[in-house]
Amino acid sequence: MSRHLIFVLCGCLLGFSGFAQQNNNDLVQSEKELSLLLNNIVASQSVSKSDSLNDIFTKEFKKALSIDGALKYPFDSLKQVGKLFSPDSNLRIFTWNIPQAGGLQCYYGFVLVRTQTGVVLHQLTDSRSDKSIDVHHAQLSDDKWLGALYYNLISVEGEGYYILFGYDYNNLFSSKKIIEVLSVKPDGNISFGLPVFSVDNKYVLSRIVFEFNVQSRFTLQYLGDDKMIIFDHLSPIKSEFAGDPQFYGPDGSFDGFKFEKGKWTYVRDLDLRNPQRDKPKPVQAPETDKEPGFLYKPMKVLK
Repeated sequence: MSRHLIFVLCGCLLGFSGFAQQNNNDLVQSEKELSLLLNNIVASQSVSKSDSLNDIFTKEFKKALSIDGALKYPFDSLKQVGKLFSPDSNLRIFTWNIPQAGGLQCYYGFVLVRTQTGVVLHQLTDSRSDKSIDVHHAQLSDDKWLGALYYNLISVEGEGYYILFGYDYNNLFSSKKIIEVLSVKPDGNISFGLPVFSVDNKYVLSRIVFEFNVQSRFTLQYLGDDKMIIFDHLSPIKSEFAGDPQFYGPDGSFDGFKFEKGKWTYVRDLDLRNPQRDKPKPVQAPETDKEPGFLYKPMKVLK
């Protein structure tokens, strides 16, 4: 190899290193500014001021996520922003919420997708107030998103989609947890919802939405060894409140979805008790329910 070629290669490597370092410096500076904005949002006592500051934060965050290297950059100081990274390192999700008057919420988010040609950035638009959306069956784009704070991401090997667990503060009376499906196409486009949840060989759903009393502690977890999603079975506190989710809560029993033959199949009344304890008697035994609690229609968003 000639000395000239060696010098050229060294120059290219040094140039690339300098470019990468500049990108990292830009990300560090952007994070500092974003963290300051977040602190001001949290400290604000005015909904209108919080919304205005969040508009600035969202625009600046989008700029930061457009910088090369943002897919792997930690953004650790943004404590109020949920951050999930897929096990295959091809997907990054950011979500956060801004409280509104009357106990309502607005949700915001970005999704970064690695493709063969680069990284694609998606901005998520909260559309929970859109009454035309069939939450059980709709397949939605990034600009028609059922907003939530995502707290867990499951990579479903060989299926081309991810499972997301989300939390929605909803309103003063009820909260929600969501099992969402995120599909990613080779070009980086994404969609939410996929008909992969089979219930009693009767329903095929694209997502699962649980709504329950705001004071209830609802469990939604993934057991990786068993390839099973488990959750509390919801029942009304009194039979006369059946169908009104603000009066629903865990009844001591558990249900789940088990991954079998490419579908998530609903399984009733799982035995998850400590072997040293007797099985609790649920308020309303799951096997007597005509339909699972998550099949009721979600309450309308209050205005």
